Amino acid sequence: MKTSTLLLISVLFLAACKKESVVTPAGSATKANSSATTPVSPTPIAPKTTAPVSADTLANLSAIKLKLVQDSTNNDETMFLFKKAASSNYDPAIDAEYFAGYGQVSLASISADGTDLAINTLPYTPNKAIKLDISTKNAGTYLFKISFERTIPANVQIWLKDAYAKDSLNVRTGNYQFQVLKSDSNSYGKKRFQLVLRAVH
Repeated sequence: MKTSTLLLISVLFLAACKKESVVTPAGSATKANSSATTPVSPTPIAPKTTAPVSADTLANLSAIKLKLVQDSTNNDETMFLFKKAASSNYDPAIDAEYFAGYGQVSLASISADGTDLAINTLPYTPNKAIKLDISTKNAGTYLFKISFERTIPANVQIWLKDAYAKDSLNVRTGNYQFQVLKSDSNSYGKKRFQLVLRAVH
């Protein structure tokens, strides 16, 4: 009798424990957890960027010579050599540094890092200004002219920009005449003139 009573109590105890335990269905647990958490916005994907297309459309080693002229015996010129792999900074391997002589006039182009050059090897970049450095022994009337071209397309204009006179000219269409005043340092030197190549379509 005692054994039967103990067995009955054990069965009732286990049944009570099983009844009190709550089993949450797998789907309900997932739903509960998802409603309790703050939704996370997806990380935006950055758009793919493509490398900039080079604007250098001149044939490799295209060239221009610009001449500064006082008269038939007093003149100087500087050369622009367009090379796709070149740097705009001074490179002694492909550029020629300018050294002023004893002539009446001197003309140099200026590299991007400020070096006066007799031959400036650089990539062609439309509308990019190339600074010029001019010097004259005397005041007077001078002119710029294109003295040499190689494989420059007909649609490329070569503009001479004059900051002092606030003027400009496509020197492929004619020579540019100007005045130098030795009493005014702004009329010569490194700040007055720039050369700009511009393609028109």
